[in-house]
Amino acid sequence: MFKFFFFTLFFIFQIVSFSKEITISAAASLKEFMETNIEAYKKIDPSVKFILNTGSSGTLKKQLENGAPVDIIFLANRNLMKNLKDKNEIFDEEVLLKNDLVLIKNRFNAKTPALLAIGDPSYVPAGKYASEALKNIFLPFKYDLILCKDVRAVANYVDLGEVDYGIVYKTDVKILKNSEIIEVFPATSHSPIEYSIGISKNSKNIDEAKKFIDFLRGKKW
Repeated sequence: MFKFFFFTLFFIFQIVSFSKEITISAAASLKEFMETNIEAYKKIDPSVKFILNTGSSGTLKKQLENGAPVDIIFLANRNLMKNLKDKNEIFDEEVLLKNDLVLIKNRFNAKTPALLAIGDPSYVPAGKYASEALKNIFLPFKYDLILCKDVRAVANYVDLGEVDYGIVYKTDVKILKNSEIIEVFPATSHSPIEYSIGISKNSKNIDEAKKFIDFLRGKKW
Protein backbone atom coordinates (compact mmCIF):
# COMPACT_ATOMS: atom_id res chain seq x y z
CA MET A 1 0.00 0.00 0.00
CA PHE A 2 2.80 2.39 0.97
CA LYS A 3 4.73 1.55 -2.20
CA PHE A 4 1.64 2.18 -4.31
CA PHE A 5 1.07 5.52 -2.57
CA PHE A 6 4.71 6.53 -3.10
CA PHE A 7 4.57 5.51 -6.76
CA THR A 8 1.36 7.53 -7.25
CA LEU A 9 2.95 10.64 -5.69
CA PHE A 10 6.05 10.17 -7.87
CA PHE A 11 3.89 9.82 -10.99
CA ILE A 12 1.95 12.98 -10.13
CA PHE A 13 5.22 14.82 -9.48
CA GLN A 14 6.52 13.74 -12.90
CA ILE A 15 3.37 15.08 -14.61
CA VAL A 16 3.65 18.41 -12.77
CA SER A 17 7.34 18.67 -13.61
CA PHE A 18 6.66 17.97 -17.29
CA SER A 19 3.95 20.63 -17.43
CA LYS A 20 6.50 23.25 -16.30
CA GLU A 21 9.04 22.43 -19.01
CA ILE A 22 9.74 25.04 -21.72
CA THR A 23 11.73 24.20 -24.84
CA ILE A 24 13.20 27.25 -26.59
CA SER A 25 14.81 27.50 -30.02
CA ALA A 26 16.84 30.72 -30.20
CA ALA A 27 19.23 32.29 -32.70
CA ALA A 28 22.90 31.59 -31.90
CA SER A 29 23.54 35.29 -31.17
CA LEU A 30 20.96 35.12 -28.35
CA LYS A 31 22.79 32.42 -26.39
CA GLU A 32 24.13 34.54 -23.51
CA PHE A 33 21.01 36.73 -23.42
CA MET A 34 18.78 33.68 -23.08
CA GLU A 35 20.99 31.91 -20.53
CA THR A 36 21.11 35.03 -18.34
CA ASN A 37 17.37 35.54 -18.41
CA ILE A 38 16.56 31.87 -17.95
CA GLU A 39 18.62 31.85 -14.75
CA ALA A 40 16.88 35.04 -13.59
CA TYR A 41 13.46 33.54 -14.28
CA LYS A 42 14.30 30.31 -12.43
CA LYS A 43 14.87 32.39 -9.30
CA ILE A 44 11.28 33.58 -9.62
CA ASP A 45 9.90 30.12 -10.42
CA PRO A 46 12.39 27.32 -9.65
CA SER A 47 9.90 24.66 -10.78
CA VAL A 48 10.29 25.58 -14.47
CA LYS A 49 12.71 23.45 -16.46
CA PHE A 50 14.18 25.06 -19.58
CA ILE A 51 15.65 23.33 -22.62
CA LEU A 52 17.56 25.83 -24.76
CA ASN A 53 18.48 24.99 -28.34
CA THR A 54 20.56 27.57 -30.25
CA GLY A 55 21.63 27.66 -33.88
CA SER A 56 21.13 29.48 -37.15
CA SER A 57 17.66 30.97 -37.50
CA GLY A 58 17.04 29.23 -40.81
CA THR A 59 17.88 25.83 -39.35
CA LEU A 60 15.71 26.40 -36.27
CA LYS A 61 12.80 27.46 -38.49
CA LYS A 62 13.07 24.26 -40.53
CA GLN A 63 13.23 22.16 -37.36
CA LEU A 64 9.98 23.71 -36.13
CA GLU A 65 8.31 23.18 -39.51
CA ASN A 66 9.41 19.54 -39.41
CA GLY A 67 7.70 18.98 -36.06
CA ALA A 68 10.47 19.61 -33.53
CA PRO A 69 9.01 19.84 -29.98
CA VAL A 70 9.40 23.60 -29.47
CA ASP A 71 7.40 25.90 -27.19
CA ILE A 72 9.10 29.24 -27.94
CA ILE A 73 11.02 30.25 -31.06
CA PHE A 74 13.16 33.41 -31.10
CA LEU A 75 14.83 34.23 -34.42
CA ALA A 76 17.18 36.93 -35.71
CA ASN A 77 15.09 37.66 -38.78
CA ARG A 78 11.51 38.89 -38.55
CA ASN A 79 10.67 37.77 -42.08
CA LEU A 80 11.32 34.16 -41.06
CA MET A 81 8.92 34.57 -38.15
CA LYS A 82 6.29 36.19 -40.35
CA ASN A 83 6.61 33.23 -42.68
CA LEU A 84 6.02 30.83 -39.76
CA LYS A 85 2.94 32.83 -38.82
CA ASP A 86 1.66 32.75 -42.41
CA LYS A 87 2.12 28.97 -42.40
CA ASN A 88 0.14 28.75 -39.15
CA GLU A 89 3.15 27.31 -37.28
CA ILE A 90 3.10 29.99 -34.54
CA PHE A 91 0.32 32.00 -32.91
CA ASP A 92 1.91 35.40 -33.45
CA GLU A 93 5.30 37.12 -33.60
CA GLU A 94 6.69 40.11 -31.74
CA VAL A 95 9.95 42.06 -32.05
CA LEU A 96 11.73 42.14 -28.68
CA LEU A 97 15.29 43.11 -29.63
CA LYS A 98 17.28 44.92 -32.32
CA ASN A 99 20.98 44.76 -33.18
CA ASP A 100 23.77 46.34 -35.21
CA LEU A 101 26.05 44.75 -37.78
CA VAL A 102 29.82 45.17 -37.34
CA LEU A 103 33.08 44.28 -39.04
CA ILE A 104 35.58 42.67 -36.67
CA LYS A 105 39.28 41.96 -37.13
CA ASN A 106 41.71 39.64 -35.43
CA ARG A 107 44.37 41.87 -33.85
CA PHE A 108 47.23 39.58 -34.88
CA ASN A 109 46.33 38.72 -38.48
CA ALA A 110 47.19 40.79 -41.56
CA LYS A 111 47.15 38.57 -44.64
CA THR A 112 46.58 39.77 -48.20
CA PRO A 113 44.16 38.88 -49.59
CA ALA A 114 42.39 38.58 -46.28
CA LEU A 115 39.91 35.89 -45.32
CA LEU A 116 36.51 37.40 -44.50
CA ALA A 117 33.95 35.18 -42.76
CA ILE A 118 30.19 35.68 -42.78
CA GLY A 119 27.26 33.42 -42.00
CA ASP A 120 25.89 31.47 -44.94
CA PRO A 121 23.24 33.85 -46.37
CA SER A 122 21.08 30.88 -47.38
CA TYR A 123 19.98 30.24 -43.80
CA VAL A 124 21.90 32.57 -41.46
CA PRO A 125 20.27 36.01 -41.03
CA ALA A 126 23.60 37.60 -40.04
CA GLY A 127 25.02 36.31 -43.33
CA LYS A 128 22.09 37.77 -45.25
CA TYR A 129 22.60 41.17 -43.62
CA ALA A 130 26.35 40.92 -44.24
CA SER A 131 25.81 40.09 -47.91
CA GLU A 132 23.56 43.13 -48.26
CA ALA A 133 26.08 45.38 -46.50
CA LEU A 134 28.95 44.20 -48.70
CA LYS A 135 26.98 45.24 -51.77
CA ASN A 136 26.49 48.74 -50.36
CA ILE A 137 29.74 49.38 -48.47
CA PHE A 138 33.23 49.31 -49.98
CA LEU A 139 35.84 47.55 -47.83
CA PRO A 140 39.37 48.96 -48.26
CA PHE A 141 41.06 45.56 -48.59
CA LYS A 142 40.97 42.53 -50.86
CA TYR A 143 39.37 39.44 -49.39
CA ASP A 144 38.25 35.89 -50.04
CA LEU A 145 34.83 35.09 -48.60
CA ILE A 146 34.30 32.21 -46.14
CA LEU A 147 30.76 31.03 -45.33
CA CYS A 148 29.98 29.72 -41.82
CA LYS A 149 27.12 27.74 -40.24
CA ASP A 150 26.06 30.58 -37.90
CA VAL A 151 27.18 33.99 -36.63
CA ARG A 152 28.93 32.54 -33.57
CA ALA A 153 31.07 30.36 -35.79
CA VAL A 154 32.15 33.55 -37.61
CA ALA A 155 33.09 35.24 -34.33
CA ASN A 156 35.02 32.18 -33.13
CA TYR A 157 36.95 31.78 -36.39
CA VAL A 158 38.07 35.41 -36.24
CA ASP A 159 39.01 35.22 -32.58
CA LEU A 160 41.03 32.03 -33.11
CA GLY A 161 42.88 33.65 -36.01
CA GLU A 162 41.59 31.15 -38.57
CA VAL A 163 40.26 34.09 -40.60
CA ASP A 164 41.27 37.76 -40.58
CA TYR A 165 37.90 39.51 -40.62
CA GLY A 166 34.30 38.68 -39.90
CA ILE A 167 30.90 40.32 -40.00
CA VAL A 168 28.85 39.68 -36.88
CA TYR A 169 26.30 41.35 -34.62
CA LYS A 170 27.54 44.01 -32.25
CA THR A 171 26.43 41.92 -29.27
CA ASP A 172 28.67 39.02 -30.39
CA VAL A 173 31.74 41.14 -29.63
CA LYS A 174 31.24 40.46 -25.91
CA ILE A 175 32.63 36.94 -26.33
CA LEU A 176 35.78 38.03 -28.22
CA LYS A 177 39.26 38.12 -26.67
CA ASN A 178 41.62 38.63 -29.61
CA SER A 179 39.47 40.72 -31.94
CA GLU A 180 38.00 44.19 -32.19
CA ILE A 181 35.36 46.19 -34.03
CA ILE A 182 36.79 48.24 -36.88
CA GLU A 183 33.51 49.35 -38.45
CA VAL A 184 29.82 49.57 -37.60
CA PHE A 185 27.76 49.22 -40.76
CA PRO A 186 25.13 51.94 -41.27
CA ALA A 187 21.58 50.70 -40.67
CA THR A 188 20.78 51.86 -44.21
CA SER A 189 23.25 49.36 -45.70
CA HIS A 190 21.15 46.30 -44.81
CA SER A 191 17.68 45.18 -43.80
CA PRO A 192 16.57 45.98 -40.22
CA ILE A 193 18.03 43.52 -37.70
CA GLU A 194 15.01 42.58 -35.63
CA TYR A 195 14.69 39.61 -33.26
CA SER A 196 11.15 38.29 -33.23
CA ILE A 197 9.69 35.80 -30.75
CA GLY A 198 6.62 33.57 -30.88
CA ILE A 199 4.92 30.49 -29.45
CA SER A 200 4.62 27.31 -31.49
CA LYS A 201 1.14 26.04 -32.32
CA ASN A 202 2.40 22.64 -31.14
CA SER A 203 3.44 23.93 -27.72
CA LYS A 204 2.26 21.80 -24.80
CA ASN A 205 2.97 24.62 -22.33
CA ILE A 206 1.40 27.72 -23.85
CA ASP A 207 0.60 29.40 -20.52
CA GLU A 208 4.16 28.94 -19.21
CA ALA A 209 5.59 30.13 -22.53
CA LYS A 210 3.45 33.28 -22.34
CA LYS A 211 4.69 33.98 -18.80
CA PHE A 212 8.32 33.72 -19.89
CA ILE A 213 7.81 35.98 -22.91
CA ASP A 214 6.12 38.51 -20.62
CA PHE A 215 9.24 38.32 -18.46
CA LEU A 216 11.51 38.98 -21.45
CA ARG A 217 9.66 42.07 -22.59
CA GLY A 218 11.76 45.15 -21.88
CA LYS A 219 14.92 43.17 -21.15
CA LYS A 220 18.13 44.47 -22.75
CA TRP A 221 21.26 42.78 -24.05
